[in-house]
Amino acid sequence: MPDEIRLESPLVRRRLKGAGESGAGIVATERPFLGHINLRGEPADARFASAVERVLGVALPMTPNTVAIGRDGVVYWLGPDEWLLVTPGEREGPIASTLRDALGDVFSSVTEIGSGQTLIVLQGPMVRDLLAKECPFDLSAPSFALGTCAQTRLAKAAVLLRPLEDGAIELIVRRSFADYLWTWLADATAE
Repeated sequence: MPDEIRLESPLVRRRLKGAGESGAGIVATERPFLGHINLRGEPADARFASAVERVLGVALPMTPNTVAIGRDGVVYWLGPDEWLLVTPGEREGPIASTLRDALGDVFSSVTEIGSGQTLIVLQGPMVRDLLAKECPFDLSAPSFALGTCAQTRLAKAAVLLRPLEDGAIELIVRRSFADYLWTWLADATAE
């Protein structure tokens, strides 16, 4: 009889020192097993834009480096013809399937990539200072406000950042870099 398949987060055995402790300058929390769907299409094609809006309940963000929040999650602008939808994990397959059906023969691509990425939320008064140590993007810029996102690098790892209402910053990183980045965060928070 085959072994049971078990989901395991890329950071299953990692804990950032001080995380969750009262008075900690930085609290890092992984939000594993979310659905991540990469969506590509021609934004000027009304059939593409309207089909996606019908499925997601929100218009795709067309302004560079912005996000739209819909009933099924957050849509990040990644490029002129590319978006990322982050949704609850159990919704990834059904949403991707519904998108494919709605788009039919419209020139587009819908790819489920949830198992290849993870999301980390960093909270605390020192979050921007911590990230500024190894992130070339100016996190204090007016262009990094609520409703925006930024693709950049952090400690040599490609990341997607989004500021949250409570001053926290959401960080999406590829699974293969998650452990490395967590180790860097642990070391950087010790200073």
